[in-house]
Amino acid sequence: MHWADNFAEEVIKRNKEEFIVESGITPSGIVHVGNAREIFTQYFVYESLKKLGKKARFLYIWDDFDRFRKVPKGVDKKFEAYIGMPVSKVPDPWGCHESYADHFKSKLVEELKKLKVDAEFISATELYEKCTFAENIKIALEKNEKIKEILNKFRKEPLEEDWLPIRVYCEKCLKDTTKLKYLGNYELKYTCDCGHENKIDFREKGIVKLKWRVDWPSRWQYYGVDFESSGKDHKSYGGSWDTAVLISKEIFNYEPPIGPMYEHIFLKGQKGKMSSSEGNVATLSDLLEIFELAIVRFLYTQRINKAIFVPFDMDVYNIYNEFDKIEKIYYAMEKGTEEDRRRYELVRMENYKKCPQRISFSELTFLVQFLPKENFSEKISEILEQRDVKMSEKDLELAELRAEKVRNWIEKYAPEDVKIKLSTEKIPLSEAEKEIIKEISSVLKKDLSTEDLQHELFRISKKHGKAIFKISYKILIGKPQGPKLAYLIDAIGRKKVIERFKEF
Repeated sequence: MHWADNFAEEVIKRNKEEFIVESGITPSGIVHVGNAREIFTQYFVYESLKKLGKKARFLYIWDDFDRFRKVPKGVDKKFEAYIGMPVSKVPDPWGCHESYADHFKSKLVEELKKLKVDAEFISATELYEKCTFAENIKIALEKNEKIKEILNKFRKEPLEEDWLPIRVYCEKCLKDTTKLKYLGNYELKYTCDCGHENKIDFREKGIVKLKWRVDWPSRWQYYGVDFESSGKDHKSYGGSWDTAVLISKEIFNYEPPIGPMYEHIFLKGQKGKMSSSEGNVATLSDLLEIFELAIVRFLYTQRINKAIFVPFDMDVYNIYNEFDKIEKIYYAMEKGTEEDRRRYELVRMENYKKCPQRISFSELTFLVQFLPKENFSEKISEILEQRDVKMSEKDLELAELRAEKVRNWIEKYAPEDVKIKLSTEKIPLSEAEKEIIKEISSVLKKDLSTEDLQHELFRISKKHGKAIFKISYKILIGKPQGPKLAYLIDAIGRKKVIERFKEF
């Protein structure tokens, strides 16, 4: 059984009519592939709940009412003037969205839409400005001493005497540079460093926000959250998960959600975890340039207690091969486990009537370098027919889509030894070698399938030695080795190869 199904089984023991799965992030920087692990962990459990016939909602809460803490790399230092405001109130430095928060939110929404991740996006700014959590704010303020006691258990230095579980954004300057006094019931007074002060009723003024360690469990209680996984940073001893569990139970009288820990995601070869502020990140859009939609989803089906290393190098081949294998397992073309089948079911973008015939990423790597982009499907079809392989229109369409990913990979990430182009260099050959080339040319004029051509090439090599392959590769691509020679010849085109051999 896949881990998503195990957690869904655990969730339904909570015995409710509708189950709530929640995730969220502060849109204060690029939402990267590491952040996406949380999203997909929640999403797959949500999908598993629905498969079990249960009503479920997947809430994605933008913590856009969090304060703007620092100016990231690449942003004008004048934005320091906005530090202390909610990120939803800070202008977009790039001028393309209504706010700093919207700039990062819009990108992820677009990416998840492509990946068919069905989530309800909710803005914390809108919730707080509507005074949605007024009752929980009152509870937290009334039980402030108990909250401090919980938090102090895990602190070296106790919280200040006048600490409160809220922050207030000034109505005049919009910053949280405020000193607060709780007056009881729903009233408090604040004085801001900008000189403004006011007495407010927080049922009517949406400028009060619970601090993170209290906000999280408050949200669990308000929405009735049943499942929310989190990363190692939250799950460290005394971290926000530990305190949220205690505050949920002891302050808001709510049984915390099931919340497993997931491991980090790394870019292969990277030291340390990804960080938006450091700029060492990859986005889902970066993955979508070289991975098919289903394969991006597939990456996140790995066991959650296992770190994921996202490759942009030759290991891309392995990811594609693994996906192609579980697709065959799902359609009973190969033997595999129930977990393999379930992984495919969770990530597929379309329910095919039969298993697609896939052209491997590695084979496409050299085919796209020789076949014209304009009529690629037609040329692929011709090459496959020479191998006695017939592909449906749908299979050719899938090959075309994969070829586009291959082209992107070659252009941006492929090592130089993978890049192949037809050589025009004149190389010296002995008379014996020229005779071998002539013999190969005569074979190329015969009406042979690709496989039969390969057999003929091996027959010639038995007579003249394996050097015939090295000579052919040097003439055709300027390298001593390459893909299977018959496949390479048919990718280039037999007539074109014969013309090249005539030069010698």
